[in-house]
Amino acid sequence: MDSKQAIELGAKVIAIQTLMIAFATDGRTATQSAEYRELYAEVTIDLEEAKYANPNPHKSLEVFMAFCKLQVMSTYASRRVYVQELYADVLLDLKRIQRHAPSSRNWAKANEALANELTPIRAQWLKAKNFIYSATPDFENSIKESISSVESSLMVLLNEPNGTLGKIIRQAKLDADIERLITQAYGYASNKDFVRHGGTIESGLSKAEAEFFLEFAATSIVYITNRLKKE
Repeated sequence: MDSKQAIELGAKVIAIQTLMIAFATDGRTATQSAEYRELYAEVTIDLEEAKYANPNPHKSLEVFMAFCKLQVMSTYASRRVYVQELYADVLLDLKRIQRHAPSSRNWAKANEALANELTPIRAQWLKAKNFIYSATPDFENSIKESISSVESSLMVLLNEPNGTLGKIIRQAKLDADIERLITQAYGYASNKDFVRHGGTIESGLSKAEAEFFLEFAATSIVYITNRLKKE
């Protein structure tokens, strides 16, 4: 995706958000429902082509309002916050593309691998990237999301929705040395304070560790999907 495409897609996403906020607050009109359905379809297709998971499950404004009531989002403020957060990770990455900011070397390869039944994991994968390069980076959570995206890929491909990487990786029948590397990376993330669990001391993790795990997770995802999908 180039800068122009990122700008166009970002504008459509913001238009979707504007319709949702207007409908859920005090700006409702008779044409919004039809406008939203048409725009939602366009944005969904554009996101798929750009290799993003669509974070918005609401195919109509009426479904969105029902969700607000179900979740007891009774105030206009709470609905605005929900809509703004819904596309926050996608918009942040689109803004990065517009500015020609560097990305992970293996980002595109991993995103390609996370297709079909693995598409929802792209949202988790995007969080790992955004935690590193946002204005207020969070390296601990980036490492957590990187390793969790590998774990989630195994859970889906092995049909083990309640499994953990440490318990199910042997079912994948990977190369023994590579399996050991992935297991050790999972163990590292599990043992570090503030990564998979809370910590009691200040974390010493830096951008270097977070970028290492982002690249390692990308390579692992590509390898795992190639091996398991072939079988």
